[in-house]
Amino acid sequence: MKEIHKIAALVVENNSFLMVRKAGKDIWTGLGGKPEGNETEEEALLREIKEELDCGAKIIRKIGDFKSKAIFDDAIVKLSWYLVELIGNPKISDPELEEFGFIPKDYKEKGIKLPPSLEEQLLPFCIKEGILKW
Repeated sequence: MKEIHKIAALVVENNSFLMVRKAGKDIWTGLGGKPEGNETEEEALLREIKEELDCGAKIIRKIGDFKSKAIFDDAIVKLSWYLVELIGNPKISDPELEEFGFIPKDYKEKGIKLPPSLEEQLLPFCIKEGILKW
């Protein structure tokens, strides 16, 4: 099975984290995308944030790499997550995206769907590390 490498931003505000939803999809995913050419992970992430939400960002630190089955492709996805602070006022600037929002602890009760990899890997890690105080 092929492997896809994506870089994703974890933006935490008020104990919630930012996610995006592609047009026509009901699963929320991380902000970010694939590196292009010889871009570093950090360069790719800053470019993707600018393309998707038309704002700048400051990378705080790398959280880690997590692998799982891709939700929209027949592939394994390696997600390299970075803790990020947005600079400016985010607004959707990518036609592929329908909305973005901050996901709270009670997201399941609100009917928000997240990828299994995020629920099984990233969220437990962030809670254990104190990034999210859930």
